[in-house]
Amino acid sequence: MKFRHVTPAWNNFLNCLERSWVHQIYKRCAIGYHAFKMSSIPIPVRLPDGKEFDVFTEAHPRFMAALDQIAAGYTDLFTAIEDLEGSEERRVNYLLLGASYTEFEETLVLAVNGYGSGATKLLRGLYERTVTVQYLMKHPNKVQQFIDYTKVHWKKLLIEGDTNGIGNHLSENRRKEIEAEFAEVEKQFTETVCKCGKTRLQGSWTKKPVPSQARELSEMLGTLCFQGYLIPTFFLHTTFWGVTQQLRDIGNGKRKLHDIESERHFAARAIVIAVNLMGHLAYSASDYFQLNAKDNCDRIMDAVNTIGKELLVDAERDTSGDDQPAEPPPEAVNPA
Repeated sequence: MKFRHVTPAWNNFLNCLERSWVHQIYKRCAIGYHAFKMSSIPIPVRLPDGKEFDVFTEAHPRFMAALDQIAAGYTDLFTAIEDLEGSEERRVNYLLLGASYTEFEETLVLAVNGYGSGATKLLRGLYERTVTVQYLMKHPNKVQQFIDYTKVHWKKLLIEGDTNGIGNHLSENRRKEIEAEFAEVEKQFTETVCKCGKTRLQGSWTKKPVPSQARELSEMLGTLCFQGYLIPTFFLHTTFWGVTQQLRDIGNGKRKLHDIESERHFAARAIVIAVNLMGHLAYSASDYFQLNAKDNCDRIMDAVNTIGKELLVDAERDTSGDDQPAEPPPEAVNPA
């Protein structure tokens, strides 16, 4: 399987990461679904104190320099884009590009401070945002459709506001404006759900799901959907599956929720996937805005590869508590 802008070693790594997820998921399900006493699952209560950041950076000495390289690369991209003439669709994609980078930073803040499951939750939003902006870059004629769905959002907010009383504080003129703007797009975003003619509003600005958008864009984004979008969705939403995946068997019949070793494991995975998403996005932005910034994007991807080498062991380590952890294939251990 070949991914755009990714070295052969990274192909091996990503495929290995995919396989190890399946292996560890089954073991975590076995751990989590058995009957348990609440006394057997201690719940940690902690606030960030900088210690985990120190542990992380000491364990991965090249990480911060590589992260600075990504930041410098994106700074150059943003500076180049700022000097361009901006159509509406370019401005929208520029805003989404900037929002993607900020969400990337937010994911990293949690990950390097020992909140790996939290970083995994944010990864869901980062994946969707990076896919959406690249999809709109490929289909600029859909930007207006993306904007128009805002009128549906306002209508939904109005309905909820009227339900809980907040809507009473809205001026009559603004209420009429929201209703009128929604009427303009209601037909566009209404779908028929059965042969009887029943209809409903679309749940999103497009009928094309995020995974389908990703697979249209590139094989890499499609492959990362499993661990960059679906699993983070189960972590983010209140699911029994998601919470039991965050348990670790610590021996003597006890399990621990959000054990620090598990959190470090999830943190490494979230970082590896996040930097890969941002590396791919850099090339797409350069192409879309016609920046001719291949050298800059290559430097970003070099940093992505460096981070992959630094975090590979942590990302692959089995933290389910099994005495026989899965080992990655040799070619994935030392990517070139």
